[in-house]
Amino acid sequence: MKVVSAQLNYVIGDLDTNTKKIKAVIAEQGNNVDLIVFSELCVTGYYPKDLLLRRGFIDAQDKAIELIRDESKTVKAGIVIGIIQKNPFAGKAFLNALELIENGQTIYQYHKQLLPTYGVFDEARHFEPGNQPGLVSWRGQRIGFLICEDAWENQSNPLYQRDPVAQLEKNRLDLIISINASPYNIYKRETRHGLVEAIAKRCQCPIVYVNQVGGIDDLVFDGNSLCYDAHGNCCYDGPLFKEAVDVIDTDNMQPVNIKPVSDMAIISDQVVMGLRDYCAKTGFTKVVIGSSGGIDSAVTLAVAVQAMGSENVIAITMPSQYSSAGSVDDSEALCEALGVQLINAPIKETFDTEVKAYTEAFGQAPSPLAQENLQARIRGQRLMTYSNTTGAMVVSTGNKTEMSVGYCTLYGDMAGGVSLLADLYKLQVYGLARYLNDVVFKREVIPQIIIDKEPSAELAPDQRDSDALPPYDQLDAFLQLLLEGDLLDDSEREKLKTKAFQLPEEDRLRVRMLLDRNEYKRRQAAPVIRVNRRSFGADRQIPLTARITEAR
Repeated sequence: MKVVSAQLNYVIGDLDTNTKKIKAVIAEQGNNVDLIVFSELCVTGYYPKDLLLRRGFIDAQDKAIELIRDESKTVKAGIVIGIIQKNPFAGKAFLNALELIENGQTIYQYHKQLLPTYGVFDEARHFEPGNQPGLVSWRGQRIGFLICEDAWENQSNPLYQRDPVAQLEKNRLDLIISINASPYNIYKRETRHGLVEAIAKRCQCPIVYVNQVGGIDDLVFDGNSLCYDAHGNCCYDGPLFKEAVDVIDTDNMQPVNIKPVSDMAIISDQVVMGLRDYCAKTGFTKVVIGSSGGIDSAVTLAVAVQAMGSENVIAITMPSQYSSAGSVDDSEALCEALGVQLINAPIKETFDTEVKAYTEAFGQAPSPLAQENLQARIRGQRLMTYSNTTGAMVVSTGNKTEMSVGYCTLYGDMAGGVSLLADLYKLQVYGLARYLNDVVFKREVIPQIIIDKEPSAELAPDQRDSDALPPYDQLDAFLQLLLEGDLLDDSEREKLKTKAFQLPEEDRLRVRMLLDRNEYKRRQAAPVIRVNRRSFGADRQIPLTARITEAR
């Protein structure tokens, strides 16, 4: 059987665009193959969330499905699409469904049985789980169907009371089709390959795994659709972070080498796609970034140039009386290397005016900490004013380490439409800087002096990050244990502990306190592009009005 894996980038709610993409693939491939497979909820885009509650949304989707059925009349191939159905029975209002279409008719429907409600997922909010296995005989083939989470039940540590793969395992199948909307983190590729390989071996038949690609809010879907044969050999290893429409011949499969990809390559592609799609799908064509001359803003600018093109990126350097001469010079060298316009807009005069006005109004000067934060807020205000005036979106530059311990200013450096690096620990930011220079640009666009200089917020005389924070290698390791430790295997945890517990106990207690105390800041942050196993936002839900007691 010749099967098309249609790995496409959808826009949530844009039924016209999504339907046109689907119809174009059908028209192009439909008379050359037996089956064309699209990804989970491909018509609406994954995941519409409370758009499902809008009156008429599902009716509009159903009209789009009719257009797809009409297109199927013009070709010989069967079509598999992911859709939302109204639930005619008791329970939640909708079903996450798969539909097999042939010659304008619905041949078969399957309803997703396992609905994830962990991490970034909350499908049980809207969907009722299916209760029947995905099995159909079609054109002389016995085909099994899975929808994303259906494939992820862990036999050794079950999360659900049923296993859709086990249901298929009992049957002599010719093929399994799994449609997916599986967002990525930098550790997921190996896990996903292992999952698909295991299903092929368990069911002793080929499996075609089709995933969507593209950025959706804070999530990035990597694509990387797969095919494994009945012996567990990888026979198709789809591209990462790009659309792909490829034909897989399940009767003539040959093993392929799984392409090795470095963590930094994944991170780079992921944040580039995250920013590019966030802007494209929200209507922004330009971005503006505050350039401090430090590593975070330098990496943010370099990624933005990849995502948007240098002509669509504006940098603003805003030195104060505490900024070193090198901060402006380094920003100039960076922007010249990237081909980015740099605007120099000093803030000292505005800062002095604000301090004077406060002192006259309240009878005392702002505290030293308030004066530090005031500088950040003046910069944030200036960026937002530029954004309001020009329509360019502000991209926040803070990293995950700083966001974790509150080393950031509300309405200041946290201002922006999206937070690009806030799921990258500080050392990952440095690694990405080197990767951008060495591999992506193949030249020194981020000056080495920026990579080498000691980090500083430059909000007070002779200020250094090391004055307030532990060494980043130890801090990053400890924070990763706190934030993602339950998601790590034993060897990863032990490796991190070796580094993290170099921190004195009083520093570990202080970091825990800072992490808990600054949840209110993170709640008000711009959306964070998810890269690691657990990001801030929907992926980690901590109450604000809490007093946390736990064993140390």
